[in-house]
Amino acid sequence: MKRLSLVVCLTVLSLPLMASAQEAAPKVEIFGGYSFLRVSPGNGLNSVTGHGFNLSVAGNISKNIGIVGEFGRYSKSDSLGAIFNDPGLNLIDAHASVQTYLFGPRFTVRTGKAEPFFHALFGAARGSAEVSTIGGTETGAGYAFTYALGGGVDIKAHNNFASRIAQLDYLQARVDGEGLNNLRYSVGVVIRMGNR
Repeated sequence: MKRLSLVVCLTVLSLPLMASAQEAAPKVEIFGGYSFLRVSPGNGLNSVTGHGFNLSVAGNISKNIGIVGEFGRYSKSDSLGAIFNDPGLNLIDAHASVQTYLFGPRFTVRTGKAEPFFHALFGAARGSAEVSTIGGTETGAGYAFTYALGGGVDIKAHNNFASRIAQLDYLQARVDGEGLNNLRYSVGVVIRMGNR
């Protein structure tokens, strides 16, 4: 009986220590950083790259499950004069931009300093283009259903800060029944607020 009482007392006394040893999840994580987008339009066309930024806010509903809202913006500019190695000869100037608006679940493995995560995000993309020639300027824009499947790794520097060393996503946009296969890479800083 004394042994049972001793085991129960030791177990009860060690519960706070075991609870503090578990990794706490932040209630909210805000990410911001650089993002690179490679668009592969298919149909024999060459891929196009764009540079921009990626911002996201995640609310963690449990230690491992969160809901993410994300915005990204990418742009690309080119000039036909630059192709002919004559910057003064701008026969055609082209500028394109893409914005993504995505939302979905994320699963994070919280086991120490390195925290890998996986997500499935769904939403829309808006693409716009402007082409200027000697004869005038043409513009166009449109929306497409978009989804992103991927993940990444955050490295905790402190309870309130982490570095996202990599986020890699397969991002597809559906335009007129055709899928544009895109690859996206992001890196930046995560601000972590509250504890769950």
